[in-house]
Amino acid sequence: MSPIGRPVGITADQTRAAVLAAAATEFSEHGYTRATIRRIAERAGLTSAAIYYHFPTKLACLEAVLSDVDAIMRSYWEPIMAREGHIADRTAQLLRASALINREHPHMARISARTLMEQAAGHPEMSEVMKPVRAYTLGVFDRLVDDAVSRGELPATASEAVRDMIAALMFGLSNTAALEQPAHRYSAAIDALADLLAGRLFTAADGKSAAASSRH
Repeated sequence: MSPIGRPVGITADQTRAAVLAAAATEFSEHGYTRATIRRIAERAGLTSAAIYYHFPTKLACLEAVLSDVDAIMRSYWEPIMAREGHIADRTAQLLRASALINREHPHMARISARTLMEQAAGHPEMSEVMKPVRAYTLGVFDRLVDDAVSRGELPATASEAVRDMIAALMFGLSNTAALEQPAHRYSAAIDALADLLAGRLFTAADGKSAAASSRH
């Protein structure tokens, strides 16, 4: 072991990556307030000194984990936002991308949900570390709605309400995922919402979609 507890032959970058992976698991399972540097070190196979070498406080460690969350989210969402498409289709694509994120990075939704709950429970420092992720997420919803208004898909007078609705859908489904429900239920909820946005979910007595029936 090195003086800071890093295994011999392992670089500082590799150690940092191991710490962040262990911290992500720890924060997703226990939340920030109940997480401990000792358990993060044990998960990473390091000493507590190695953790503190990279992150002087537990809050700094959480902030770094959330920075990774932000980067992962951008990698899935930005390709969708770069494409043209109707607001309903793009919203459904963002939702399905979120479902994929939750399958491939299951800690993300739980960390975000736990951090928000801890903020509400009287830990204002959570607001500061969540700010970049929340700002990016809300910024995507702004772009989605603004694009729809500019293309005539949505009246400007409805933009604020639609933005709030999309945010509620996204955050609500993320919280559902954070409850560790079976993955197929989360994916099924995404599919149902996509059908709702497309007017296919509710059907009239004759089997036609409610949207189609209302046009006659």
